[in-house]
Amino acid sequence: MRKYLLIFVVVLAALPAGNLWAAQLACPAFTTLDVLQAQTSGGVANACFSQDELFWNFVYTPTGSAGAASTVEAGLIYQTVPGLDIHGWNLSSSTWVQGVGGPAEFTLGYTTEVCPSGSACAGVVVPGTEITAADAVYAPVSVFPPGNETVTWSNGATVTLTSGSPGPLPSNGDIGFSGSGPITVTAVWTGTGAITQNSLRFYESIPASVVPEPTTLPVIGLGLLGLGCMARKFRK
Repeated sequence: MRKYLLIFVVVLAALPAGNLWAAQLACPAFTTLDVLQAQTSGGVANACFSQDELFWNFVYTPTGSAGAASTVEAGLIYQTVPGLDIHGWNLSSSTWVQGVGGPAEFTLGYTTEVCPSGSACAGVVVPGTEITAADAVYAPVSVFPPGNETVTWSNGATVTLTSGSPGPLPSNGDIGFSGSGPITVTAVWTGTGAITQNSLRFYESIPASVVPEPTTLPVIGLGLLGLGCMARKFRK
């Protein structure tokens, strides 16, 4: 009987880890774009996660003088304000400077999703969390006039950015979507801006009145119930 009790406890402990997202790892805080592409190339099963958000399918197509993905540094973005989380990536490259060797034009994007049940980060999701907006920002090189950047999003919306200005999709950051995802947004960067870095961000609306419940609590409860039942049987 003790043998079966041990097996029961081991199986319960293994349940949270035994899922289709077993390859998911925490996103690196700072890396290069080619590393992110390689790490997450297997789709959602290999997505990396930050807090309650998954990221995968990083797309980067350089044209003009823009360098390869290995030249693009990637920094993880996570900010929180009451009722809102901001997730995304800040990307920078010395090869993006416009007017040096030609225009630095490129397409950039990724797929994101609020962690679904069974994923590696599902235990931190607040019920009711939804992706509701996205925007883009660029920073200039100080020695060149900043100029403008035109960002064309994958849904066809086009915005013109000036130095450091948000580029919502479309106005006010609306992306024509409200839900947990997955959602893919790509942006084509073109223009005369002396760009060295940009941020591509997603916004999550968080219900303020809801407290998250880790997915492990039901499993622990089942385990304790099973142990109680077995102990009661031994006493008989």
